[in-house]
Amino acid sequence: MASTTGRDAIEGMDELRDASEPTPAPEREKTPEQEKTDQHANAEGFASEAEYKAYLDAVAEDAPVEEVIVDIERAAAREELERQIEDVRYEINNLRARLHIVRHQAGTVVEQNLRWADASAHAQLGDYPWLKLSGAMAAAFLVGKALQQLPFGSLVSAAAPMLIAAARERRR
Repeated sequence: MASTTGRDAIEGMDELRDASEPTPAPEREKTPEQEKTDQHANAEGFASEAEYKAYLDAVAEDAPVEEVIVDIERAAAREELERQIEDVRYEINNLRARLHIVRHQAGTVVEQNLRWADASAHAQLGDYPWLKLSGAMAAAFLVGKALQQLPFGSLVSAAAPMLIAAARERRR
């Protein structure tokens, strides 16, 4: 970098330059294309296009190419995974809709079976079929209890020889 010393009398120079700083080459006339690239380099903060290209080359050498490729592969794998997740979500929503339809149909089937059973009972037994059915069940229960009280054991013992004799006569 150039630095001013405040001494104007040193060998006729106004400025002293650092030893590491190269001396500028005499400038030639620039074409409009070169001026455009220099303007681009200046906009990026470089003095010339050559410095800008040198900087890009240095950065390109240090760039982790394999990491970029791995990152691209990870991004592609992630996008594929996200697509698969979206497909699974779509299928789940589809199955939920189907399940809702099946539940509705099952409810309709049960309701229709109940209506059919009710209509069948009305057709066979007339009005108040459930009352008539419960009356018949109660009557069967009471008749069964009454039969348990009768002495069928002694009646069957007395009638058994006669039933056996009648069965033998029929065989002949």
